[in-house]
Amino acid sequence: MAQRKKWQEKQPKERVFTVVTRAILVVVGLALFGTIVSATQPHSTSTSNTATQTVKTVPVITHKTDVQTSAIPYSSTTQNDSTKTSGTSTVTIAGVNGVETKTYDVTLTNGVETSRSVVSEETTTAPVAQVTTVGTHAVPSCTNGTYVNSAGNTVCSPETSSTTPAGATAQCSDGTYSFSQSRSGTCSHHGGVATWL
Repeated sequence: MAQRKKWQEKQPKERVFTVVTRAILVVVGLALFGTIVSATQPHSTSTSNTATQTVKTVPVITHKTDVQTSAIPYSSTTQNDSTKTSGTSTVTIAGVNGVETKTYDVTLTNGVETSRSVVSEETTTAPVAQVTTVGTHAVPSCTNGTYVNSAGNTVCSPETSSTTPAGATAQCSDGTYSFSQSRSGTCSHHGGVATWL
């Protein structure tokens, strides 16, 4: 009977201990379960600051060929002509400009020309020099009149003189002096040419 009473006195204490123990185990179990669930689920992180990325663009380099032509100015020369009257001039050969061709290699960066270099240059058409003929024939003081020859120049008519007159080109067989500028037909009405001067 005494032992039963002691067991009855201990029973409430053991019940309290058991309830408390179970409560602690439940709390610990819930805590562990929450930790496991939290660990297995993905974490979403949000960043308030977005990193600025620097985008580097690579320039596009291309090349093209450019062909250009330019004029080569012609030169001018003169030549004297004793068969033409002094003070007159005539363009006997017209001047023509030549053509120079240059080929360039053009470098473009993003479509804009940045440099060019000469690949070749050549004279594709040579210039033609202009020639002007200047008359140097001076009309002499004629004692027997003048005539206009086939070249359009005024020339002294043949004349008789005791000395060779200035500008005479031949002495005819009859003794007259001719001022002809061409050998063809000289002294034809004076017996032909006796001496060329």
